[in-house]
Amino acid sequence: MKSRSQKIQTLVELAEIEEDKAVKTLAAVQQQYQQHLAQLEQLKSYVEEYGQSTVGQGRILQPIQMLSTQAFVAKLHQAIQVESEKTGRLADVVEHARQVWLEKRTRLKALQKLHDKFKQTEQAGLDKREQRFLDELSALQQSRK
Repeated sequence: MKSRSQKIQTLVELAEIEEDKAVKTLAAVQQQYQQHLAQLEQLKSYVEEYGQSTVGQGRILQPIQMLSTQAFVAKLHQAIQVESEKTGRLADVVEHARQVWLEKRTRLKALQKLHDKFKQTEQAGLDKREQRFLDELSALQQSRK
């Protein structure tokens, strides 16, 4: 028959697995979030550079060139908006994953404390029984003398 500490140890091991999965999920989501942030910054930087290069040339653009430039810049701004929305949603996912991980971590720590408490209680019981046995043995030896 398993002791209480052995039963709790099984729960601790399962909680460790769950916490490990939550950490890996959080890391993966954070990596995606960072990639989208970098892509968003690249898009913003490109729009800025493109705007400076077309204005900074000091040449007069033909109407067709101006229209295509405006259409291109509009598409870039649309891409920035879409990427901003994706990044915002991923920020929410990262926060949710962080909360899940914190819950799993808190549960693991609580189970570990409970396991330690049960082990200490069991060890104290064993120590008492051992001391009682030694006392009885000593009393038996004294009575034989």
